Amino acid sequence: MTMTSPLAAHGGTRVLDLPQPHYQWPAITGELEDAVHTQLHRSLSDRDASGVIGEFEAAFARFVGAPHAVSFASGTSAIHAMSRIAGLRPGDAILAPAYTFFATATPFAYDGIEVRFADADRYGNVTAATLAEKLTPAVRAVIVTHMWGNPCPMDEIVEFCRAHDLLLLEDCSHAHFASWRGQRVGTFGDMAVFSTNQKAITTGEGGVLVTASDRYRELALLFGHYNKRCQKEIDPRAEYYPYAFTGMGLKHRITTLGAAIGVHQLDNAADIERRRRAILARYAAGLADNTVIAPAVVPEAEGQHGLYVMGLRFNPENASVSRDEFVALCQAEGATEVDAPGSTRDISPEPLFSRRDPFAQWVPSTPPTTDMPGVTTFADTFIKIPLWGYEGDEPLVAGYLDVLAKVSAAVAR
Repeated sequence: MTMTSPLAAHGGTRVLDLPQPHYQWPAITGELEDAVHTQLHRSLSDRDASGVIGEFEAAFARFVGAPHAVSFASGTSAIHAMSRIAGLRPGDAILAPAYTFFATATPFAYDGIEVRFADADRYGNVTAATLAEKLTPAVRAVIVTHMWGNPCPMDEIVEFCRAHDLLLLEDCSHAHFASWRGQRVGTFGDMAVFSTNQKAITTGEGGVLVTASDRYRELALLFGHYNKRCQKEIDPRAEYYPYAFTGMGLKHRITTLGAAIGVHQLDNAADIERRRRAILARYAAGLADNTVIAPAVVPEAEGQHGLYVMGLRFNPENASVSRDEFVALCQAEGATEVDAPGSTRDISPEPLFSRRDPFAQWVPSTPPTTDMPGVTTFADTFIKIPLWGYEGDEPLVAGYLDVLAKVSAAVAR
């Protein structure tokens, strides 16, 4: 490829012409198909943890390095359970990132809990300082999201929460393989949730709550499972044991087929991590001298990336086009997975977060506008591309690097 060739959007030849879609996860291998087929004949519904659901939870706990893991139908339902387990109720407040996928915060708002939003650093994450700016006497907890796989600065956030006697909750949906200064994310807080939607470790749809607390684990069972499992696993001496038969009124169990996919993924976690880290390193090397875009990845001396996607930071001062125009030019070259995400943004103005009565009529009102300069800067300059990490990905990895190089050269000031 010649870097001076015309852009495809201007009549030139496209760099990449490979079959769509460019990214699918998980990789559908014979082994994965066998795992699902075996589970089809084993059980389609488990009422307790004696089958594949228990196997998945035990494997996930080992993977994270947490004493307990409880599976859910989604990461959102797991966060809702986490809110209830924490004892939050109307009149309480929680600090949350303004820049995140909305499900980090919506389960709290659903129950009428005030969500106070904090600004972002250059990686899209909250810090102790941005959290401190929003602290009020009503705040009882903090939830952080390790955005796009970059771990938050957890040592300072842990210290902040301890100093103010706040529960610390982690949303690790983007960060299955992430760590901060040698400690795995998901093990800093009182509880953490991992989405297992199409993330680096997937069950198709699902979520997992992890904790070191026996009490929180048993309460998680009440808020997602019930009946036989709760009666078997909850200590009969616990004050909440009388709820074991009914649970707390909801059912949020993961499917057995999803759990079987998860077990297969966890069996191959070391290979998934190895492959994705290699792609991450290759992109970092390939973009080292690029003045238009650069990897948006926490330095390795601070933390390890979670390997969900590859984040890029667009430098508008070095380009003759906007970020969105840059993305469109890359897509015209055939790199259709180059993306400026829209569903992950500043969620603080959403009307759901002005609700305090969970039973009020659904007449929206807008929360007061707040200044989020860190969120604005990050969201306006962020681009993401896939981290493939499976057999046959070489043409895609090389092609996307070529597209990024070609478009960057064409628009560089």
